Amino acid sequence: MKYNFLVVCLNPTIQKTIILPELKENEVNRSSDYRTDASGKGVNTARILTQLGAAAVHLTQSGDRGDYFRKLTLNDNLALVTAPNTSYIRTCTTLINRQKNTVTEIVEESPAVDSGTEEKILDLYEELLLHTENIIIAGSKAAGLTDAVFPTMVKLAKASGKTVILDFRGKDLLNSIPNKPDLIKINFPEFVSTFFPGYSIGEHEENLELKERVKEKMKELLSLYGIKTVLTRGAMPVLFISEESVIQEVSIRPVKVINTIGSGDAVTAGTAFKLNQGKSLEEAVKFGIECGAKNAALPRPGVIK
Repeated sequence: MKYNFLVVCLNPTIQKTIILPELKENEVNRSSDYRTDASGKGVNTARILTQLGAAAVHLTQSGDRGDYFRKLTLNDNLALVTAPNTSYIRTCTTLINRQKNTVTEIVEESPAVDSGTEEKILDLYEELLLHTENIIIAGSKAAGLTDAVFPTMVKLAKASGKTVILDFRGKDLLNSIPNKPDLIKINFPEFVSTFFPGYSIGEHEENLELKERVKEKMKELLSLYGIKTVLTRGAMPVLFISEESVIQEVSIRPVKVINTIGSGDAVTAGTAFKLNQGKSLEEAVKFGIECGAKNAALPRPGVIK
Protein backbone atom coordinates (compact mmCIF):
# COMPACT_ATOMS: atom_id res chain seq x y z
CA MET A 1 0.00 0.00 0.00
CA LYS A 2 1.11 3.56 -0.73
CA TYR A 3 1.04 6.08 2.12
CA ASN A 4 1.06 9.87 2.09
CA PHE A 5 2.83 9.91 5.47
CA LEU A 6 5.06 7.68 7.54
CA VAL A 7 5.01 8.92 11.14
CA VAL A 8 7.77 7.59 13.39
CA CYS A 9 7.75 7.75 17.18
CA LEU A 10 9.99 5.43 19.18
CA ASN A 11 8.46 6.04 22.61
CA PRO A 12 4.87 4.67 22.52
CA THR A 13 2.38 5.69 25.18
CA ILE A 14 -0.88 4.46 26.59
CA GLN A 15 -2.66 7.63 27.68
CA LYS A 16 -5.08 7.75 30.61
CA THR A 17 -7.25 10.88 30.68
CA ILE A 18 -9.19 11.57 33.88
CA ILE A 19 -11.62 14.48 34.17
CA LEU A 20 -12.26 15.70 37.70
CA PRO A 21 -14.78 18.28 38.91
CA GLU A 22 -11.93 19.48 41.12
CA LEU A 23 -8.53 18.15 42.14
CA LYS A 24 -7.98 17.88 45.88
CA GLU A 25 -4.36 17.29 46.84
CA ASN A 26 -3.67 14.81 49.63
CA GLU A 27 -7.25 13.52 49.29
CA VAL A 28 -9.04 10.68 47.48
CA ASN A 29 -10.33 11.95 44.13
CA ARG A 30 -13.01 9.95 42.31
CA SER A 31 -14.09 10.23 38.70
CA SER A 32 -16.53 8.46 36.43
CA ASP A 33 -15.32 10.50 33.44
CA TYR A 34 -12.13 8.92 32.07
CA ARG A 35 -10.75 7.21 28.99
CA THR A 36 -7.71 5.32 27.69
CA ASP A 37 -6.11 5.90 24.28
CA ALA A 38 -3.03 4.96 22.32
CA SER A 39 -0.98 8.13 22.31
CA GLY A 40 2.44 9.71 22.10
CA LYS A 41 3.44 12.33 19.54
CA GLY A 42 3.57 9.83 16.69
CA VAL A 43 0.17 8.26 17.30
CA ASN A 44 -1.45 11.67 17.80
CA THR A 45 0.03 13.01 14.57
CA ALA A 46 -0.84 9.91 12.53
CA ARG A 47 -4.36 9.76 13.97
CA ILE A 48 -5.07 13.38 13.03
CA LEU A 49 -3.65 12.89 9.53
CA THR A 50 -5.97 9.90 9.19
CA GLN A 51 -8.91 12.00 10.38
CA LEU A 52 -8.00 14.57 7.72
CA GLY A 53 -8.27 11.87 5.07
CA ALA A 54 -4.57 11.16 4.48
CA ALA A 55 -3.12 7.66 4.22
CA ALA A 56 -0.79 7.53 7.22
CA VAL A 57 1.14 4.70 8.83
CA HIS A 58 2.76 4.80 12.25
CA LEU A 59 6.08 3.07 13.01
CA THR A 60 7.08 2.41 16.61
CA GLN A 61 8.42 -0.30 18.89
CA SER A 62 6.25 -2.22 21.32
CA GLY A 63 6.63 -4.98 23.85
CA ASP A 64 4.61 -5.84 26.93
CA ARG A 65 1.03 -4.55 26.43
CA GLY A 66 1.73 -4.31 22.70
CA ASP A 67 -1.47 -6.20 21.85
CA TYR A 68 -3.52 -3.74 23.91
CA PHE A 69 -1.74 -0.80 22.26
CA ARG A 70 -2.50 -2.22 18.81
CA LYS A 71 -6.16 -2.74 19.73
CA LEU A 72 -6.42 0.92 20.72
CA THR A 73 -4.92 2.04 17.40
CA LEU A 74 -7.25 -0.25 15.46
CA ASN A 75 -10.19 1.53 17.12
CA ASP A 76 -8.97 4.64 15.27
CA ASN A 77 -8.42 2.84 11.94
CA LEU A 78 -4.74 3.70 12.32
CA ALA A 79 -2.20 1.69 10.30
CA LEU A 80 0.49 0.48 12.69
CA VAL A 81 3.86 -1.21 12.19
CA THR A 82 5.87 -2.22 15.27
CA ALA A 83 9.33 -3.58 15.96
CA PRO A 84 8.81 -6.20 18.67
CA ASN A 85 10.74 -6.29 21.93
CA THR A 86 9.96 -7.14 25.55
CA SER A 87 10.06 -3.67 27.12
CA TYR A 88 7.02 -2.25 28.87
CA ILE A 89 4.84 0.37 27.13
CA ARG A 90 4.56 3.28 29.53
CA THR A 91 1.36 4.91 30.74
CA CYS A 92 1.04 8.68 30.91
CA THR A 93 -1.82 10.28 32.81
CA THR A 94 -3.67 13.53 32.17
CA LEU A 95 -5.64 15.11 35.01
CA ILE A 96 -8.20 17.68 33.86
CA ASN A 97 -9.40 19.93 36.69
CA ARG A 98 -12.75 21.41 35.66
CA GLN A 99 -12.85 23.78 38.63
CA LYS A 100 -9.60 25.56 37.70
CA ASN A 101 -9.56 24.69 33.98
CA THR A 102 -6.08 23.18 34.29
CA VAL A 103 -4.48 20.24 32.48
CA THR A 104 -1.81 18.34 34.44
CA GLU A 105 0.31 15.75 32.69
CA ILE A 106 2.13 12.95 34.53
CA VAL A 107 4.75 11.39 32.27
CA GLU A 108 6.37 8.02 32.93
CA GLU A 109 9.91 7.56 31.68
CA SER A 110 10.12 4.63 29.29
CA PRO A 111 12.12 1.47 30.08
CA ALA A 112 15.04 0.44 27.89
CA VAL A 113 14.33 -1.58 24.76
CA ASP A 114 15.99 -4.91 24.08
CA SER A 115 19.34 -5.19 22.37
CA GLY A 116 18.76 -5.49 18.63
CA THR A 117 15.53 -3.46 18.62
CA GLU A 118 17.13 -0.54 16.78
CA GLU A 119 18.19 -2.76 13.89
CA LYS A 120 14.63 -4.13 13.61
CA ILE A 121 13.24 -0.57 13.58
CA LEU A 122 15.61 0.54 10.82
CA ASP A 123 14.84 -2.53 8.70
CA LEU A 124 11.11 -1.77 8.91
CA TYR A 125 11.77 1.92 8.27
CA GLU A 126 13.71 1.26 5.08
CA GLU A 127 10.92 -0.98 3.81
CA LEU A 128 8.26 1.63 4.58
CA LEU A 129 10.29 4.36 2.83
CA LEU A 130 9.55 2.56 -0.43
CA HIS A 131 5.82 3.11 0.07
CA THR A 132 5.47 6.65 1.38
CA GLU A 133 5.94 10.28 0.28
CA ASN A 134 6.56 12.20 3.50
CA ILE A 135 8.31 11.34 6.77
CA ILE A 136 7.44 12.83 10.15
CA ILE A 137 9.69 11.85 13.08
CA ALA A 138 8.26 12.96 16.40
CA GLY A 139 8.93 12.67 20.11
CA SER A 140 11.72 11.31 22.23
CA LYS A 141 13.31 7.91 21.71
CA ALA A 142 13.06 5.10 24.25
CA ALA A 143 16.05 4.27 26.42
CA GLY A 144 18.37 1.73 24.81
CA LEU A 145 18.24 3.34 21.35
CA THR A 146 21.40 5.08 20.20
CA ASP A 147 21.99 8.71 19.28
CA ALA A 148 22.44 7.56 15.67
CA VAL A 149 18.87 6.34 15.10
CA PHE A 150 17.17 9.67 14.27
CA PRO A 151 20.03 11.12 12.15
CA THR A 152 20.17 7.81 10.25
CA MET A 153 16.44 7.97 9.55
CA VAL A 154 16.73 11.54 8.25
CA LYS A 155 19.70 10.63 6.04
CA LEU A 156 17.95 7.59 4.55
CA ALA A 157 14.76 9.55 3.89
CA LYS A 158 16.52 12.46 2.20
CA ALA A 159 18.58 10.05 0.10
CA SER A 160 15.26 8.58 -1.06
CA GLY A 161 13.92 12.00 -2.03
CA LYS A 162 11.36 12.21 0.77
CA THR A 163 10.10 15.33 2.55
CA VAL A 164 11.17 15.16 6.20
CA ILE A 165 9.55 16.95 9.14
CA LEU A 166 11.06 16.73 12.62
CA ASP A 167 9.26 17.27 15.91
CA PHE A 168 11.87 16.49 18.55
CA ARG A 169 14.48 18.48 20.43
CA GLY A 170 17.90 18.46 22.06
CA LYS A 171 20.91 16.42 20.99
CA ASP A 172 18.79 14.26 18.66
CA LEU A 173 17.75 17.37 16.73
CA LEU A 174 21.27 18.85 16.65
CA ASN A 175 22.66 15.55 15.33
CA SER A 176 19.97 15.41 12.61
CA ILE A 177 20.42 18.93 11.22
CA PRO A 178 23.50 18.15 9.03
CA ASN A 179 21.30 15.69 7.09
CA LYS A 180 19.05 18.61 6.08
CA PRO A 181 15.46 17.81 7.04
CA ASP A 182 12.93 20.06 5.33
CA LEU A 183 11.08 21.40 8.36
CA ILE A 184 11.53 21.58 12.12
CA LYS A 185 8.26 22.03 14.03
CA ILE A 186 8.72 22.24 17.79
CA ASN A 187 7.65 24.64 20.51
CA PHE A 188 9.55 27.79 21.44
CA PRO A 189 10.96 26.51 24.77
CA GLU A 190 12.22 23.33 23.06
CA PHE A 191 13.98 25.42 20.41
CA VAL A 192 15.56 27.62 23.09
CA SER A 193 16.78 24.68 25.19
CA THR A 194 18.22 23.00 22.06
CA PHE A 195 20.06 25.93 20.51
CA PHE A 196 20.71 28.15 23.53
CA PRO A 197 21.80 25.87 26.40
CA GLY A 198 21.50 27.52 29.78
CA TYR A 199 18.45 29.56 28.77
CA SER A 200 14.91 28.55 29.66
CA ILE A 201 11.52 30.07 29.01
CA GLY A 202 7.92 28.99 29.54
CA GLU A 203 5.66 28.35 26.57
CA HIS A 204 3.48 31.32 27.53
CA GLU A 205 6.32 33.71 28.42
CA GLU A 206 7.51 36.57 26.23
CA ASN A 207 11.18 37.58 26.13
CA LEU A 208 11.85 39.99 23.29
CA GLU A 209 15.65 39.73 23.45
CA LEU A 210 15.55 35.94 23.36
CA LYS A 211 12.92 36.05 20.63
CA GLU A 212 15.29 38.06 18.41
CA ARG A 213 18.06 35.52 18.99
CA VAL A 214 15.67 32.73 18.05
CA LYS A 215 14.72 34.54 14.84
CA GLU A 216 18.39 34.85 13.86
CA LYS A 217 18.89 31.12 14.46
CA MET A 218 15.84 30.33 12.31
CA LYS A 219 17.37 32.41 9.50
CA GLU A 220 20.70 30.65 9.96
CA LEU A 221 19.11 27.19 9.68
CA LEU A 222 17.42 28.23 6.44
CA SER A 223 20.57 29.82 5.02
CA LEU A 224 23.01 27.05 5.91
CA TYR A 225 20.84 23.94 5.60
CA GLY A 226 17.66 24.93 3.77
CA ILE A 227 15.63 24.03 6.86
CA LYS A 228 12.40 25.92 7.56
CA THR A 229 11.16 26.27 11.14
CA VAL A 230 7.73 26.49 12.77
CA LEU A 231 7.62 27.30 16.49
CA THR A 232 4.46 27.09 18.58
CA ARG A 233 4.18 29.25 21.71
CA GLY A 234 1.10 28.08 23.58
CA ALA A 235 -1.64 30.68 23.19
CA MET A 236 0.78 33.22 21.71
CA PRO A 237 1.30 33.64 17.94
CA VAL A 238 3.17 30.90 16.08
CA LEU A 239 6.51 31.86 14.52
CA PHE A 240 7.58 30.53 11.14
CA ILE A 241 10.11 31.45 8.47
CA SER A 242 9.20 31.75 4.81
CA GLU A 243 11.27 30.68 1.84
CA GLU A 244 12.36 34.34 1.52
CA SER A 245 13.86 34.20 5.05
CA VAL A 246 11.10 36.42 6.46
CA ILE A 247 9.90 35.62 9.99
CA GLN A 248 6.13 35.74 10.25
CA GLU A 249 3.69 35.34 13.14
CA VAL A 250 0.22 33.82 13.04
CA SER A 251 -2.21 34.40 15.91
CA ILE A 252 -4.06 31.60 17.69
CA ARG A 253 -7.85 31.52 17.60
CA PRO A 254 -9.18 31.69 21.19
CA VAL A 255 -11.07 28.54 22.21
CA LYS A 256 -12.52 27.16 25.40
CA VAL A 257 -9.69 24.80 26.31
CA ILE A 258 -10.51 21.33 27.64
CA ASN A 259 -7.38 19.25 26.95
CA THR A 260 -4.22 20.65 25.39
CA ILE A 261 -2.48 17.25 25.12
CA GLY A 262 -1.83 16.62 21.43
CA SER A 263 -2.42 20.20 20.28
CA GLY A 264 1.18 20.60 19.12
CA ASP A 265 0.87 17.29 17.28
CA ALA A 266 -2.29 18.61 15.63
CA VAL A 267 -0.34 21.64 14.38
CA THR A 268 2.29 19.28 12.95
CA ALA A 269 -0.32 17.09 11.27
CA GLY A 270 -2.31 19.98 9.80
CA THR A 271 0.78 21.75 8.53
CA ALA A 272 2.17 18.58 6.94
CA PHE A 273 -1.20 17.76 5.38
CA LYS A 274 -1.44 21.10 3.59
CA LEU A 275 2.21 21.11 2.52
CA ASN A 276 1.59 17.74 0.89
CA GLN A 277 -1.24 19.37 -1.05
CA GLY A 278 1.20 21.95 -2.43
CA LYS A 279 0.07 24.84 -0.23
CA SER A 280 2.48 27.55 0.94
CA LEU A 281 4.01 27.29 4.39
CA GLU A 282 1.88 30.21 5.55
CA GLU A 283 -1.33 28.51 4.41
CA ALA A 284 -0.17 25.22 5.93
CA VAL A 285 0.69 26.79 9.30
CA LYS A 286 -2.66 28.55 9.49
CA PHE A 287 -4.44 25.25 8.86
CA GLY A 288 -2.22 23.51 11.40
CA ILE A 289 -3.09 26.13 14.01
CA GLU A 290 -6.78 25.54 13.37
CA CYS A 291 -6.24 21.80 13.91
CA GLY A 292 -4.46 22.58 17.17
CA ALA A 293 -7.39 24.71 18.33
CA LYS A 294 -9.85 21.94 17.52
CA ASN A 295 -7.79 19.45 19.53
CA ALA A 296 -7.57 21.74 22.56
CA ALA A 297 -11.37 22.12 22.64
CA LEU A 298 -11.91 18.35 22.94
CA PRO A 299 -11.40 16.08 25.98
CA ARG A 300 -9.62 13.34 24.02
CA PRO A 301 -5.89 13.78 23.22
CA GLY A 302 -4.64 13.91 19.66
CA VAL A 303 -7.89 14.30 17.72
CA ILE A 304 -9.70 17.01 15.77
CA LYS A 305 -13.17 15.44 15.87
